[in-house]
Amino acid sequence: MRILAIRGQNLASLRQFDVRLDEGPLATGLFAITGPTGAGKSTLLDALCLALYDRTPRLGARAQHVPEVGR
Repeated sequence: MRILAIRGQNLASLRQFDVRLDEGPLATGLFAITGPTGAGKSTLLDALCLALYDRTPRLGARAQHVPEVGR
């Protein structure tokens, strides 16, 4: 299996993201996720784990009910 993209919205600190792993320098196969504290590096890995395993090692199982904020 080869992951071609990671996309999502409203996940932790990331409003919307679309990381293409089959274009540009990421298509070479080996890459690093870097950035300052709070940039969303761990959130990208959480999104990948949620998509593949329905849980994240860092946060545990996905919540059955997510409360709405601001209503």
